[in-house]
Amino acid sequence: MGTTSFATMTTPALVIVGEKDWNSAFSDRKDWRADAYFQSPGPKCLLTLFGAEHGLGWVAAYDAKETTDENPERVAALRALVWSYLRTALYPEDPAWSVACAA
Repeated sequence: MGTTSFATMTTPALVIVGEKDWNSAFSDRKDWRADAYFQSPGPKCLLTLFGAEHGLGWVAAYDAKETTDENPERVAALRALVWSYLRTALYPEDPAWSVACAA
């Protein structure tokens, strides 16, 4: 993952990371998942889910190992935040994202 470049990422983006989502096989830095936010030139927002591990709280499936963090409440919060970001991105007059950020 050390050769990944975000230099051409110019489209507006919501970068979402889990605070505890780290795997030493991908990087020795614990904050590497936020690189898209810090290294891209385009307009973006960073959403850090504190306490979230891999999968950001989603429930993959019965006995699935894709996530280390099964938390339905976090999934609901993430869904609401993504929807508010998209509402404002698609309808700039809609204050959903700023309201969610303030909350």
